[in-house]
Amino acid sequence: MLSAGSTIAAVLAAIAPLLEAFFNAFGASLNDFLARKRAEQAAQDLGAARATIDQQSRTIAAQGAELEAQADAPRSASDAIARLEEGSA
Repeated sequence: MLSAGSTIAAVLAAIAPLLEAFFNAFGASLNDFLARKRAEQAAQDLGAARATIDQQSRTIAAQGAELEAQADAPRSASDAIARLEEGSA
């Protein structure tokens, strides 16, 4: 007659490959899920970084245009009148 300990050992030995396969599949599935989530987050971060760069580039261009307009602006009323007479204003 088998003892309780040897019966449990025999059952565990029989189901060990099944448990191992289950946990391996679960682990692989979890790793795939986490990898997809990391990739999604990386794509979102990249999109946000690109949007920030685009916004900063537009800001720099606008500031440059403003500085150029200020540099080209008439310095006095007589300068403005002279430009109007020349047709360059």
